[in-house]
Amino acid sequence: MPRTLETGLKDRARSLLLTFPVLLMLTCGRTETPPERPNFVLILADDLGWADVGYQGSTFHRTPCIDALAHDGLSFSQAYAAAPVCTPARAALFTGCSPARLHITTVYGENTPLEDVEDRLDEGAPGTLVAPAVRERLPVGLPTLASSLRELGYRTALIGKWHLAPAPHAVGFDVQIGASPAGAVASHFSPYGVPTLRDGPPGEYLTDRLTDEALRFLRENRGRPFLLVLSHYAPHTPLQAPPELVDEYRARVDPRSPQRNPLYAAMIERLDASVGRVRAELERLILTEQTLLVFTSDNGAFEGNRATRRSSAEEEPVTSNLPLRSGKGRVYEGGLRVPMVAWGGLVRNTGRCSVPVIGTDLCPTMLALARHAPLATSDGCDLTPLLTGHGTLERDALYFHFPHESFASALRSGDEKLVYSWRKERDELYDLGADPGEEHDLAAERPERVAELERELFAWLDAVGADRPVRRAPKESAAPQR
Repeated sequence: MPRTLETGLKDRARSLLLTFPVLLMLTCGRTETPPERPNFVLILADDLGWADVGYQGSTFHRTPCIDALAHDGLSFSQAYAAAPVCTPARAALFTGCSPARLHITTVYGENTPLEDVEDRLDEGAPGTLVAPAVRERLPVGLPTLASSLRELGYRTALIGKWHLAPAPHAVGFDVQIGASPAGAVASHFSPYGVPTLRDGPPGEYLTDRLTDEALRFLRENRGRPFLLVLSHYAPHTPLQAPPELVDEYRARVDPRSPQRNPLYAAMIERLDASVGRVRAELERLILTEQTLLVFTSDNGAFEGNRATRRSSAEEEPVTSNLPLRSGKGRVYEGGLRVPMVAWGGLVRNTGRCSVPVIGTDLCPTMLALARHAPLATSDGCDLTPLLTGHGTLERDALYFHFPHESFASALRSGDEKLVYSWRKERDELYDLGADPGEEHDLAAERPERVAELERELFAWLDAVGADRPVRRAPKESAAPQR
């Protein structure tokens, strides 16, 4: 045998022997017992719609990394945000409490403090609706996902958008980078105008920069349990993306397609690349088996022409939530349904899951996996039975309350969905199994069922102490209501 060939075979054999223990650890060594203190990574998009990703049917937006995550993990086809706008949905994610229970039901900075509600009732024409007052801050002392995990020795980080009060440090996050009480950035290119994020070189793109910070956190904390929340500002307005990528999408636009905004699509592609980079780093650090990664969005996508509000984006709708109805700020499916994928060694049940889940479920799920006692205030369910494939959820219904702007509340029970309009004081009923686009109102055909579901919805509102919109009365009889 020639010397070079012999040497090559020996080197190959030596390489296989060295690699075998690693392969054994990654495959045969995998057990059904999760680690006592698993790691958690939550990647949160801002205003990304259910239909904006490839695995949910989008053909214009390129999301290969998110699609691969869905293929290799567990994708929830009927996942819901807890509210159709960001602040209450995020509050629910981090506390496990419904926005109605928290009295945080609309966007931070655009609500009415509790002490001002009486003045608002004295203004305007009698009979018109007044949105209820809401809390400006998370309740003092309320346990959060971060504070609860920190009790167990976790290192916790919030990188990116916050849009809540108080600051992340005050509710259990050891690290806060890029967090701000504002709902959007002045620019997705440096300088960003974010007080907690040092500006990068001119032209640096925010999505990429936040991902850099997240990867640094992973490397620095690989030897201890951690919670990383990578909370992107994308694809929220202002719509801005690298020009060369925008040009690629502009060349692919089909004017007949409901999704055709090249700026929005380019933002999503950079978001997708971020997901791929985080996954690759977890794999490189050999952390996959002891980590649960969840990717989701804070609410449904905004469909209108807001692209031009803070930028020079082309005059195109931001996106389309079709086949779902409506979008952000509404309790129809387009405003509430979001993409959600779970991936990592703690996910034993891969594929597609059609069980309805909601943002309030993530906090109790992660705490249960970390062996933390359930929080007394939690409204969510532990999703572990779905992640393992051993069981389902014991839950009768999902509830939503948005007493602002569109003035509506909703309940989903099985495939039936009740939408109650506070402005019209009437119900709509839809069969989501047959009609996911909520086109056919069945309320007139099923009055008894409507009455039953309305009673259930109002009983839940009472149980959580939900604040309801009120009608302005003549000044002599006007009074604040809670």
